[in-house]
Amino acid sequence: MILRIWSPSTVRIGALGYVGFDEGFYVYVGSALGSKAQSLENRLRRHLSNSKKIKWHIDFLLSSKNVSIERVIICKTLSRVECLIAKEIAKIGLYNPQLRGFGSSDCKLGCFSHIIYLGDSITIKEATMKVLNAYARLSLKAEILTLERAVENFRQPGRKI
Repeated sequence: MILRIWSPSTVRIGALGYVGFDEGFYVYVGSALGSKAQSLENRLRRHLSNSKKIKWHIDFLLSSKNVSIERVIICKTLSRVECLIAKEIAKIGLYNPQLRGFGSSDCKLGCFSHIIYLGDSITIKEATMKVLNAYARLSLKAEILTLERAVENFRQPGRKI
């Protein structure tokens, strides 16, 4: 997901504590390889929902009124590529030491973070192209799921985007 943080803010992110986020675009990389609650449909439904138990790092961030989901990019695969994608996108991101461990506390490949800051001086179109190019460098086919389509297909009533 490409997220936008509208102004600098500090958000309590579970066990990570208070994390500072600069204004701008971020990419959050997650996986949805399971069935039922772990399926792609249910993961997206969860992220787009306002009514959920706050459990994961991304839940804490998405509960902030200062954050919006700008794009959803999916890659359908049976392989566990979440860490490879996060590491590839991190090559084009801006370093923020406060993001250490976000979404990657159980990572087996030693990822720094599964949220990457892209900055505030780019457009959503540029951010989207950077992410799509990262997938292409890994020979993975990514698909942009427009917010309208994501909301139409996966949103539960009450989620404001």
